[in-house]
Amino acid sequence: MVSTYELSSSTVVPASIEVAFDGVMNAPLEELFPHNAGIIPSVKECTGQDGPWATVGQTRKVVTSDGNSNTETLMTYDRAGGLYQYQLSDLTGPLKALVRSVDGQFKYVAEGSGTRVTWSWSMHPTNVVTRALLPVMGFFWRQYAAKMWPLYAARLAA
Repeated sequence: MVSTYELSSSTVVPASIEVAFDGVMNAPLEELFPHNAGIIPSVKECTGQDGPWATVGQTRKVVTSDGNSNTETLMTYDRAGGLYQYQLSDLTGPLKALVRSVDGQFKYVAEGSGTRVTWSWSMHPTNVVTRALLPVMGFFWRQYAAKMWPLYAARLAA
């Protein structure tokens, strides 16, 4: 079995765990990710979501600005415990050649008078060769995350 490729990025926001959690869960993805970062396109829209994004097992289709998509499945929704986990599957476009799926999460931990929010991805490569290419994807993912954090913080301040 090919090892996963792990990525993470974090920030501290001046909010409680619950407020920080809601800031991600209630945000339209196209507002958090309206930007490209190298090979990673912006989010154009989410379709097929039934009701608020809060029920484990719920799915939605994430469509990117390049016309590709993936299915996001909500795996863990624990507001009190500060953990949101999801899986990206049914990838189309260039990412499909690199990874079978992605396990993502947002973890919220009290820090000082605020909350540290850590966004992580565990990428499951398609094979050993594509695993060797994932550090390039990671370079762009870190830029993508760095562009997202100020947009997220602005939502909390509003």
